[in-house]
Amino acid sequence: MRDIRNPVRWLISMVAVAIAVFLVLRQFSAKARKRRRREKSHRQVISRKHGPSVRLAADVGNPKRGRKG
Repeated sequence: MRDIRNPVRWLISMVAVAIAVFLVLRQFSAKARKRRRREKSHRQVISRKHGPSVRLAADVGNPKRGRKG
């Protein structure tokens, strides 16, 4: 299964694991979370939709006005 007698394969796998751990720790650090939150809150709003942001399941419709006469 694992051939620990081959030092080249062992060294390459340890370097790969170290790089993966470094990238994961960098991605989930507090500084990275702050940066992502700041970028998200300062993004330009592109939406041009002029409708309600939430659609209701009920059909409300317009109220009917009583006619005089």
